[in-house]
Amino acid sequence: MPTLSPQELVNSNIELVSLPSIVVKVNELLNSPTASAADIAELISHDPSLTLRLLKIVNSPFYNFPSKIETVSMAITVLGTSQLRDLLIATTLVKQFKSSPDNIFDIESFWCHSITTGLAARSIAVNRKIPNAERLFICGLLHDIGKMLMALLLPAQAAELKMAFLQNSKLNETQIFGFSHDELGECLLNAWHFPETISAPIRHHHDLQFADKHKTDTAILHIANVIANNILAPISADDDTLLNPLAMKALNIDERDIEPYYESVYELLDQILQTLYYDIAA
Repeated sequence: MPTLSPQELVNSNIELVSLPSIVVKVNELLNSPTASAADIAELISHDPSLTLRLLKIVNSPFYNFPSKIETVSMAITVLGTSQLRDLLIATTLVKQFKSSPDNIFDIESFWCHSITTGLAARSIAVNRKIPNAERLFICGLLHDIGKMLMALLLPAQAAELKMAFLQNSKLNETQIFGFSHDELGECLLNAWHFPETISAPIRHHHDLQFADKHKTDTAILHIANVIANNILAPISADDDTLLNPLAMKALNIDERDIEPYYESVYELLDQILQTLYYDIAA
């Protein structure tokens, strides 16, 4: 079992797991009292491939705007800077982490599951009229980031865990790594200065009974993860495929209310997977 804590593991590999520079620069502009939306648009526009990806998503059924968005400036006008930053995070992280140790971690399955979870979480949030539903897409996209980090930073232990699952062993993440992927993911998001509204649901989407804050978002993320696991095969044998009653109670819904969310995900899934993963990983 590794002797490093999740925080120590992140701190000792901060260069490897740092956010893409474009995201850091956009965040700096967002936090600057003198920077404008035009400054952000100009910065992004210096990267033609990134600009193309962002505009492709903005003009997709994901948003379903009535008219075409032709520039980053226009995208900021209709989306706002925070939503555009969320899309920027999504596209750049997929590009930065598009490979992993061979035979240990299936990066394609990881991103497909993560994107599907994000779509489901956003769909639920929009339906429930949750403010700033886009953050739930980011929660879904990053909810298993700790699993990827485990494979990147501790490949021997990741291989041991994979073998344990294949052999139906009772060994789990905490026994092998000393912590869970949720704990590691939370530490990484804190290092990236993500708000608690994103890190807290990710930390507790498997153990809702311990979620003392952001319970609604945590419940949404849990349900979205189950939906994704029932649409695509789970990326690990211990993942949730059954709904936790606490999640349904938090949203005051039952299993019949969840069926339409599957339909909304199916409507968008192929196109968003193509745009957010396959076009980038090619």
